[in-house]
Amino acid sequence: MPWTVLRLQPKQVADQHRAARAVLADRVTRDSLALWRRMNIVELDASWNTIGPAIGRVVTLGQVDAARQTATFMQGVERITPTRFPGVDLAVESFGGVTLAGRDVTAEAFGAVATTKGLISQGVRSGDAFLRGAMSLAVLVGAAVQDIGRQADMTLATAKGFTSYVRVVSAGACSRCAILAGKEDYRTPFLRHPRCRCTSFPVQSDGATPDGMFSNSGAYFESLSPGEQNRVFTNAGAEAIRNGADPSKVVNARRGYFGSKPAGVPVRRLRPVQIGVRPDGSPLTVFATGEGTTVRGAFGRAETQAGVEATRQGSYRRTTSLRLMPEQIVRMAGDNRERLVELLQRYGYLY
Repeated sequence: MPWTVLRLQPKQVADQHRAARAVLADRVTRDSLALWRRMNIVELDASWNTIGPAIGRVVTLGQVDAARQTATFMQGVERITPTRFPGVDLAVESFGGVTLAGRDVTAEAFGAVATTKGLISQGVRSGDAFLRGAMSLAVLVGAAVQDIGRQADMTLATAKGFTSYVRVVSAGACSRCAILAGKEDYRTPFLRHPRCRCTSFPVQSDGATPDGMFSNSGAYFESLSPGEQNRVFTNAGAEAIRNGADPSKVVNARRGYFGSKPAGVPVRRLRPVQIGVRPDGSPLTVFATGEGTTVRGAFGRAETQAGVEATRQGSYRRTTSLRLMPEQIVRMAGDNRERLVELLQRYGYLY
C-alpha cells in the first residue's frame, strides 16, 4: 500500500520503506507456503510440476512489487535531497524471476523438495521432513523478495546520481546487522544474512549521515538501552563493548567459537570447551574462539609478532595460543574493571 512521503524526515521515509518491504516479503512467504501445503507428500516430484510454477509466479510478482516500492521510496528521498538525474525510471518487470545469484526462482525453490526428500531418505518422519522443507522454502522466498528489492533500491539510487548509502537497521536487528551500521559506497555489496530486513537510504558521499540513522556500529550500540544492548550483543558482549571493545570483534568472535554444537546450527547458547583438568579431577573449561587467530587476523598477527608459534590447520596458519571470548573474559575479571580492560586488550577486542 502506498504511503505518504510529504514533509517526512529521512528516518521516517526510510522506516516506512523498510516496513512496507517487510510486509510484502511476509505476504509472499505466506502465499508460497499456502501453495506448498497443497503438495502431495507421497508424490513430491509429480505435485511439484503443478505447484512449483505457481510458487515461482507468486515470488516473481512479489519481486516486481518490491521494485515498484522502490519508485515510491525514491519519491520520498527526492523530496529531501534533490537528485542530479530526476527523470530516470525503473524497469520494474526486469527485477522479477531470479534470485540475487541470478538463478531462476522456481528452480531454486525446488530445493525445498530436495530437502524434504533428503530428510525422508535419512529416516526422518515424512511430516517432519515436509515441515523442514517448508522452512527452507520460507527462507528462500523471503530472501528473494528482500534481496531483489534492495537491488532495485540501489539500482535506481545509483542511476539518479547517489554515490553512497546508509544502512537502515531494522528495529530489533540482530548483532550481525548491528555491526554493519554506517555509510557505504554503492560499489560495496550490501552484506546480509537470510531474511535480513535491513534496507538502505541514499546519501551523497560528502554528506552527513541523516539524523536518526547511524554512522557506525558504536553509534547504534549507544542508541540502545542497556537491556537492548544485552539482548542484541549478549550480556558479556555488551559489557565488553561498554568498556571499549570493538563491536565487530565481539560479534565475530561468536562466529568461530570452539564449543561443541551440531554442524550448521546457529550459535544461540555458547558451550565451553575443555582445555584441561583441575587438581581435583574436574574439567577445566573456557569459552574460546578461532576467529582472528590466523596469522592474518589481528589477534593471530599480534601473537606471532610476540613470538608465539603458529601451526598450519587446514588452509591457514594459526597461532597456538587460545583466544578467549568476551564471555570468558567478563567471568574472569569479575568486578575488576582494570583487569577487564587488560584482558580485552590482551585478546584483541580493545586497542
